[in-house]
Amino acid sequence: MHPHADKKVLWVDDDPSMLEVGRMTLESAGYRFLAAQDGLEALRIVTKQQTDLILLDYSLGDMTGKELFELLVTEHRDISSGRVPVIMLTGRNSTEAERRALLSRGLTNYLSKPFGSHELLNLIENEFLISDIRERNRLLTQELQNANRQLQKTNQELQETHSSILIALNSLLTAKDNYTGEHSSAVLNFVAKVGRRLGLTDTEIYDLQLAALLHDIGKIGVPEAILCKPSRLDEQEKEIMDLHAVRGYEALSSIPNLKRISKMVLHHHEWWDGRGYPAKLAGEQIPLEARIIAVVDAFDAMTSDRPYRRGMSQQIALDRLQEGSGTQFDPKIVACFASCLDEGLLGNRNIELPAL
Repeated sequence: MHPHADKKVLWVDDDPSMLEVGRMTLESAGYRFLAAQDGLEALRIVTKQQTDLILLDYSLGDMTGKELFELLVTEHRDISSGRVPVIMLTGRNSTEAERRALLSRGLTNYLSKPFGSHELLNLIENEFLISDIRERNRLLTQELQNANRQLQKTNQELQETHSSILIALNSLLTAKDNYTGEHSSAVLNFVAKVGRRLGLTDTEIYDLQLAALLHDIGKIGVPEAILCKPSRLDEQEKEIMDLHAVRGYEALSSIPNLKRISKMVLHHHEWWDGRGYPAKLAGEQIPLEARIIAVVDAFDAMTSDRPYRRGMSQQIALDRLQEGSGTQFDPKIVACFASCLDEGLLGNRNIELPAL
């Protein structure tokens, strides 16, 4: 049984067959299932009883999912504050402007149809974990304001809590796509070696490792058909995949103690020459930690086996990094990484977060 069993999940959908499938899926996972076939019924349920998460279909009989979400945000503080996550289920192609507008209003995530039960349950559990982090940070902040004499002890507890929850987040990513989770773990350890060689402090290396662990966390929101596709992505699929950096940033930036880390996650696909994404930053405009992650991320991806190809040798992958030095990658970091590799300094794939 997962740690959030017995949570109440409200599914709003005008399709009775979809609600029945949803009931079987969620109840088999231990959730308490609530159903509404239209917007007015959903409003009555949310008003009368505690709801822990809402799955909201975009197309409803009496109103759109967007209209219902706006009413929920207006009338219920727990929803507008993000304490009750709302996931939009949609088979339509919403515009980027509309998506960003709803996310800025408090919508937690989108899930595109069709989706599998495994993907749905992973996304729900991920949202509960993120809510736990937000709530834990809120409570710890109150404690810090009321008990300055316990500041050092509380900070240590905060760090330990963050580490364990963030590692749990990575385990969810591993459950969805084993390669992506293991890849994040490997990158976590490799970046520490490079960071030390570049003179980062222990605190900076700790933040760098957390960013490396979570650099692909936004892929939890990528449909499995795209994430696990055994062939090259088409242009539309690549656009969806590329959003993982922004999604990871949006999830982490709302947590005060992870704001700096969230920017490393956002920019780990920028290019040294400015041709990367999402912001097309260039050179030292890109955070140093993001530049480190970019090099290590590329190397580990090239040397890892995937279902559709064998991994390259370390030497061929290193040659590719050096070919991209000055265009895709920071030349200084490529040279530092090559030196660490030559000296056998790169570690294993086990998650080992240092204590501060």
